Amino acid sequence: MPSFTVRLADGWRRAGDQFPLALVPIVLAVMQTDSIRQVLAYDGVHVGIKFGVPASVVTIWQFVDPPSTGVSVNAGLPLSLPFAVVVVPLVVLLRAGLSAGYFGAIAARLVGRDDDFATSVRAHFLPFLAVTVLPYLFVVPFALGAVGVGGVGGGGAILVAILVLAPLLLAVGYLLWATPYLLVLRETGLLAAARGSYRLAVDGGPYLSYTVGYAALVVLVSAVATAVVVNVPAVGLPVGIVGGGFLGLVLNVTTMRFVADVDPQSPSAGEWPDQHRSGGYSASA
Repeated sequence: MPSFTVRLADGWRRAGDQFPLALVPIVLAVMQTDSIRQVLAYDGVHVGIKFGVPASVVTIWQFVDPPSTGVSVNAGLPLSLPFAVVVVPLVVLLRAGLSAGYFGAIAARLVGRDDDFATSVRAHFLPFLAVTVLPYLFVVPFALGAVGVGGVGGGGAILVAILVLAPLLLAVGYLLWATPYLLVLRETGLLAAARGSYRLAVDGGPYLSYTVGYAALVVLVSAVATAVVVNVPAVGLPVGIVGGGFLGLVLNVTTMRFVADVDPQSPSAGEWPDQHRSGGYSASA
């Protein structure tokens, strides 16, 4: 099976053929208002790295660790009540629609379907709405609880909560990151896609190796991206959002091909050339 670097090269080529889809991660990056505000408000030198798996539309914010003060849990939007009540539902709907069209269009091009962006939105909107809503339902109560605990001097409790939450998020992310890809490849429901992702994850093998390779790439890119975007925001922020849009497309296309290759219930994405076949899978070249 092809190495991680071979897959990246293939994803880069395929992403170039679908360049307009990069507008989706660009738009979603601009909608990440909390992160943009943190970058623009910061005055100093900031160094940071991020960890991540390809569980959603990949934007520049998967690679940039925004500076923050105090305890914050970033849901992508301000948590002030008037703003949340009015705007968050609209943003969730927009995110779900863009994600459904984006993933559906990538899968259609990969396996030779005729579905375009609009067709994919109509076909996959509801399961992607659920995928979009669930993190909000999980993160927002935690964020409000952390703020409440912090208000009464519970810094130790917040630290314990974060130490417990972080491993849980890592485990859930590993087990379920293939869900949106299986939704559009199999053209199935959310529960079936989640079960499929879980089975691939517990089997380990190529799924585990790809996850490790992807996470290592995120760490390496994030060190540079964070330094440039945060410390030179006048140039780094717009360049990062646009460049991160294309890089995100490359990684989502690469991952879609990988999932199609390892999932026995997904349609074939075509054979690899003989020189890229092997008996095993390597996360590196």
